[in-house]
Amino acid sequence: MILFQRGILDLLKSALTGERIQLPDDFDWQTAFRLGKSHQILSMLYYGAINSELVLPEEIRAKLETATFQGVFIDRNQLHEVACIKEQFCRNGIAFLPLKGILLKSMYPHTDMRLMGDADILIKTEQYEAIKPIMTQLGYEEILESDHELIWDKRGVLHVELHKRLIPSYNKDYYAYFGDGWRLARETETAEYEMRDEDQFIYLFTHYAKHYRDAGIGIRHLIDLYVFLQAKTEFDWEYTERELEQLQLLKFCRNSLETLAVWFDGKEDSEMSDFMTDRIFGSGAYGTRENHLLSDGLKTSKTITKEQVKRAKMLKLIFPSAKVLSAKYTVLKKMPFLLPFIWVYRWIAAVLFKRKNIKVQREAVNMMSTENISSYQNELNFVGLDFNFEE
Repeated sequence: MILFQRGILDLLKSALTGERIQLPDDFDWQTAFRLGKSHQILSMLYYGAINSELVLPEEIRAKLETATFQGVFIDRNQLHEVACIKEQFCRNGIAFLPLKGILLKSMYPHTDMRLMGDADILIKTEQYEAIKPIMTQLGYEEILESDHELIWDKRGVLHVELHKRLIPSYNKDYYAYFGDGWRLARETETAEYEMRDEDQFIYLFTHYAKHYRDAGIGIRHLIDLYVFLQAKTEFDWEYTERELEQLQLLKFCRNSLETLAVWFDGKEDSEMSDFMTDRIFGSGAYGTRENHLLSDGLKTSKTITKEQVKRAKMLKLIFPSAKVLSAKYTVLKKMPFLLPFIWVYRWIAAVLFKRKNIKVQREAVNMMSTENISSYQNELNFVGLDFNFEE
């Protein structure tokens, strides 16, 4: 681990534990700010600096302070909105299971350390017609429906993802384990459901693993796992490891926990922890475009040879399916026979107006070489991951 990474992690540890730390005089605060912004951890860096009474460059201190104060404002709005949704769901008998950030916020020393990009809530799809007027009354607008989410937005306030299932069905290996997720839910005295701690961790870890193998994952997501486990005084590891083994995630979990121990518990660096630290630091909050393309190519190679991936992806770009195009060309939903005409229209429009897009797409396809896909496969296998399903 390089000294800069150690400095960032020490700041985060100070934010989480209150422990005072020292940084080298030449610590690169400009780079730290850029990294903190890309990983959505600016407030944690600020709290770590304050807890340790560090002297920062004035410009950086002002930026961190502003980001933290803005985070406090956003956090208060998020807490208020989630409370309103919970109250209305309970009042109207809507079964729901809060997920991820909604639960994790309260486990951090300050809730504004864990802002949410969106609020995730598992619902029962048979109640969705009853949910719609509630969300509308609360000021939300229905945006779209994805494979596993019904997405609502209150502009500038909160993005809400109502989950039809815990894991997208196209993540076939993980979806086979979780299903829609309701088998893991336990009733409370209200319409709000909960998971036992072990199942909650297994879900959080699977979500983290899904992102790691798809495109990469940021620092905050691994910290979420650390904060969660620190908050639990009793934990059934025998059950948890048995279930993770079923998900083929036990090796990856052990490597991730080893990396956390290096980050925050004084464990000595290893080849594995250095590799994972480099990958996570380089991923930004939600991974990189290059990794996303390579993971897509790797998934495709599960049903065809790696040598055939580039050609298959090129054909998909030139001749996308009606299902893919119907999001933009809604006429295909009712008249799919128009698909060939839409293809021709897209080709002409691309040649006349979108030559840069053609270049970008060509570069993306060329990135999916046999060598690059094999290298990505090896990197995932090294940490204990793979795509354990066929496309």
